[in-house]
Amino acid sequence: MDHLKHMDLQEMEDLINERSEASLEMKGRWTAVERDPETGEVLNEETSENVITEDGADAIADMLAGTAVTDFTYIAVGNGPAAGDSESVTQSALVTEQARKQDSSPSTSDAAAGQKVTWSAVFGPGTCVVTEFGLLNDGTAGTLLSYNIPAIAKDADNAELTLTYELIVNEG
Repeated sequence: MDHLKHMDLQEMEDLINERSEASLEMKGRWTAVERDPETGEVLNEETSENVITEDGADAIADMLAGTAVTDFTYIAVGNGPAAGDSESVTQSALVTEQARKQDSSPSTSDAAAGQKVTWSAVFGPGTCVVTEFGLLNDGTAGTLLSYNIPAIAKDADNAELTLTYELIVNEG
């Protein structure tokens, strides 16, 4: 947590203190890139905004208030949502999780849109056909910060799937 809390979240807290009347806005963005595992050729790429869950927003608020919260460093994939399902801020876990990878050193940066933290993980081949993914703070359970159901299922059974998640926080 020190990485997140002391780098960009501390800057965010300073921003809040500087402008107490300002509000913060959080948004998440997932990029999913499928590649041929032999040639590296990009087969499909999709970028989409997603929901920040209520539990995830509460954890970020706790961090800003100085409460100890476990780092969000795990990206999980699954194949559980049914056709027509949509993302919900009340989502607390993936529907049917199949795999989880850790990015123990997410990058931080000042972006034009605000403070940005970026996580990344590579899955497959042989993982599953991915129809959901999320960012969590534990290797087996944990708090779900972000949840996404991609428009097109990602074939991490036959391709390499790179997932990149960006959390952007700015003044609202």
